[in-house]
Amino acid sequence: MRSVLIVLLTLLVSKLNAAPLEPWQQMGPRMVLIIDDVGTNLALGEAALALPGPVTYAVLPLTPHARHLSEEASRMDKEVILHAPMANLHHLRLGPGALTPEQNKQELQATLREDLDAVPEAIGVNNHMGSLMTQKSEQMDWVMEVLRARKLFFVDSRTTAQTKAYDSAMNAGIPALKRDVFLDNERTAEAIGERFLHAVKLARTKGSVVVIGHPYPETLTFLEQALPELGEYGISLMSASAYLNEQADAVRRQQAWTRAQAPLKSVR
Repeated sequence: MRSVLIVLLTLLVSKLNAAPLEPWQQMGPRMVLIIDDVGTNLALGEAALALPGPVTYAVLPLTPHARHLSEEASRMDKEVILHAPMANLHHLRLGPGALTPEQNKQELQATLREDLDAVPEAIGVNNHMGSLMTQKSEQMDWVMEVLRARKLFFVDSRTTAQTKAYDSAMNAGIPALKRDVFLDNERTAEAIGERFLHAVKLARTKGSVVVIGHPYPETLTFLEQALPELGEYGISLMSASAYLNEQADAVRRQQAWTRAQAPLKSVR
C-alpha cells in the first residue's frame, strides 16, 4: 500500500511551478542523496546499498565493515565518498581517523590521507559531525590541500551555520556542494516524509537539492518506496559527482550562450 506521504507528495508537486530556466539550465530538477555513516553496521549498510538509483554513500574510515561495504558499492557501480570524522562542539565520540583542532597541519593531513587510503573507492569527501572543525578556516584549508592533490570533490554537510568548509573548497578550486536537507534528524516515518517533501519542494523551486540521510531502518524503508517515484514528479536522482559534472557543463554552456548574445562589433 502506498504511503499517505507519497499521496501528499503528488498533491504538493502538482501545485508547484518551477522558476523559469535560462536555455543552458533546462535540465529539470535534480536531487543528490547521500547516505552517511556507512561502515558501522553490516546489515544496514547492505540494505542501504540496495536502494534504487544513483545514491552516494559516505563511508566512515576504519570502521568494522568499511572495506567490505566500499568494495561492494564499487562492484554495484555505486558512488563512494569518505565520511571524514571531524571534531564537534558537543564532544561526541568520533571514532578512528578523526580530524581535530589540536592537530598541526602535518598531523591533520597525515590522518586525512590515512582515512582516504582506508577507503580507496572514495572519489569525494564529506564531513562526519564537524560542527567545531568546519568553523576553522585554516584547518579547512589544510583539508582542501589534500583533496585538491587527489582530485576529489567535497560536500559540506553543514552541521553548523558557521561552517567555513564550502567556502574553503571554493577558494581552493575544488568542486563542492553543500547539504540542503537532513532527512532523518527525527526517526519517524511521518517526520522523514515531511523532510522529503521539503527536499522535493526545494528541488522544484531552485532546480536542485542535496539531501543527507542515514542507514536507519525507518529511513531505508521510506526511501525504498519514495525513490522510484521521483521520476514521476520530474525530478532526477543523481550521484554527487554526476551532478557536479553536469553543473560544470552548464557553466560552460552559460558562458557560450552569453558570448553568443553579445552585440556584434562593427568591422571597419
